Amino acid sequence: MLKGVPPSQVERLSYIEARLFFLGELRRADVAKRFSGASIQASRDLALYKELAPENLVYDFQAKTYLPGEKFRLVFNRTPERVMYWLKSGLGDGLPHPQGLPTAEVESLGLPKLGELAVVTRAIYRKQVLEVTYVSLGSGRTDRQIVPHALVDNGQRWHVRAYDRANARFSDFVITRISKAVVSDGSDAVDHERPEADEQWNRMVELSLIPHPRLKHKSAVEADYGMRSGALVVKCRAALAGYALRRWGVDCSTQHHLDPVEFQLALTNQGVLSGIGSSQLAPGYGSRDGSA
Repeated sequence: MLKGVPPSQVERLSYIEARLFFLGELRRADVAKRFSGASIQASRDLALYKELAPENLVYDFQAKTYLPGEKFRLVFNRTPERVMYWLKSGLGDGLPHPQGLPTAEVESLGLPKLGELAVVTRAIYRKQVLEVTYVSLGSGRTDRQIVPHALVDNGQRWHVRAYDRANARFSDFVITRISKAVVSDGSDAVDHERPEADEQWNRMVELSLIPHPRLKHKSAVEADYGMRSGALVVKCRAALAGYALRRWGVDCSTQHHLDPVEFQLALTNQGVLSGIGSSQLAPGYGSRDGSA
């Protein structure tokens, strides 16, 4: 549909659609102002968008404003995550900050410093081995060699997924706990240290979730998560399963004994967590005496 359309114009078309769909109005001057272009170019963009989706735009002659049509259909694929990010930050997809639309979020307490982050991201991109000084809750401060391959946001902290040469396994390292990181001279990653060898990273698992059995009004939770027939199946990387279940507040105990006020979801297929390194983070998993 957009074959042959220059990327710069695709970005403007995406902007047109987002303003119409999420803010409910658009003026030709909005397009020209956002992209520092001439009004004649904005007119061409609007004409092309109307050609792509004629029922998406309705012109209000009195207000001299385009409004979304009743049979609006999205031309561009957008995930809720990207839309929400745009709404709170004004960034992403080349879209502007939505004027007059207030948003708020709980501030993260564990963001890495940009210098630490840059060393890690460069190593991932360039497939380098890092020598790091790392402090953990179990071992304290240690020097290690790691082979990083991905970043992980677990909802509370940013981790780097990496092969840990000291323990000969893939592990997650909290970036804020790295106090020193330098590229290792003359040391290249070998096959068993590369992302392809990270079995738990590459394996997808299905988590079967239901409203907590001891909730009185389960339909509220069903509505929260768009459940069908009272259940929701979510796919995620095996390496992230424990993080996900903790972030979502899922009771993973066998008898679902955790407080349903705090844990409104319950996992029905606990066996899927067997052998997964992050399973220890899953609330209630493995407990037998009613303790989490």
